[in-house]
Amino acid sequence: MPVTHRPNRDGSAVTSRHVPYYLALEVASDAWARLLDELGDGLLSTADVAVVHTEFDFRRELFTGELDVDVEVTRVGRSSVAFAVALYQRDLLAGTGETVVAQTDEARLVSVPLSPVQRAMLESLVAA
Repeated sequence: MPVTHRPNRDGSAVTSRHVPYYLALEVASDAWARLLDELGDGLLSTADVAVVHTEFDFRRELFTGELDVDVEVTRVGRSSVAFAVALYQRDLLAGTGETVVAQTDEARLVSVPLSPVQRAMLESLVAA
């Protein structure tokens, strides 16, 4: 997936090839969001969940250009699901992280349990 900068806040172009950490985290978030979307039938969408935990370790600097992202479901809780994300650039591991999201009520104030159908689908994706 190509990674590029957004313009600076003043609208000027970014000239550095360095990818700031927040842009890398956005790429990682896009990866687990796509995984949820691929479950199909609106089983669990990004609109249904809130990020409750995230951590990321970088092993090397990232630059604009192509970035490969691997994402796996690592565990399923009562209302939550954890994703492991790995970022690669030029076939080298650049960073690893974990994000945990929890399904929330419509007001987005409290977590709500995953349904049996959601749980079964997510558990089928848990990396062995």
